[in-house]
Amino acid sequence: MKTKFGIYLETLMSKNSYTLEYIAKQTDSSLSVVGHYRKGIRIPKDDFVERFIQKFIKTEKEADKIRYIVAYDRTPDLIKKKLNEKILRDEIQEIKTAEIISLPIMGKAAAGLGHINFEDNIKMEILTSIPTAKVPKEAFMIEVTGNSMFPTLSDGDLVIIDPTQNQMRSIDGKVCVFSYHDQTYIKRIRINKNEIRLVSDNIDKKKYSDIVIADEELEYLECHGLVIESRRKH
Repeated sequence: MKTKFGIYLETLMSKNSYTLEYIAKQTDSSLSVVGHYRKGIRIPKDDFVERFIQKFIKTEKEADKIRYIVAYDRTPDLIKKKLNEKILRDEIQEIKTAEIISLPIMGKAAAGLGHINFEDNIKMEILTSIPTAKVPKEAFMIEVTGNSMFPTLSDGDLVIIDPTQNQMRSIDGKVCVFSYHDQTYIKRIRINKNEIRLVSDNIDKKKYSDIVIADEELEYLECHGLVIESRRKH
């Protein structure tokens, strides 16, 4: 039976066209061991997990997720059953306290090499299980195209944007929607003394290099808001 880490590893390999040989080399592990991790035959040891995180993971949130799923895979089945029952009860309670809302999908933005700006043809998306206190009335949605923000965001994800959080001084290090020279991007922003970088979370920096903006070019950069939640379409 597949482990949660095995499923995660297969997804990472598929999204980025990684081979077992590449994963093994990057984590200083044997090919057979990584193969066992992918198939769920074995559960990764802590030292492998930390090497894997160091090489492939960019955000602490995603790193914590990996540590959690490995810990879950190590948990005896009886305890897993009890844990899943509690999670189900919590989810049911969250649904009861949440309201159904609808948000406009304003278009697409690139987690890749750039995409044409906001679209005129606005669609509406019905969302459930979102406490409306977290979603401002001005919020809207954008569809992600490309995989430059993987594993934080994936191609086809719908992200909720809070347009009230668009001041450069308050969004450093966060994922936002930007327009730059008539292209729309979803990137992580890094603000330095003399420049701003729009950074991809994907570790393939040859394919997804930083967008560096400085001097007079800064006037062409506009932040449309902060990504506050993502919804997978699959």
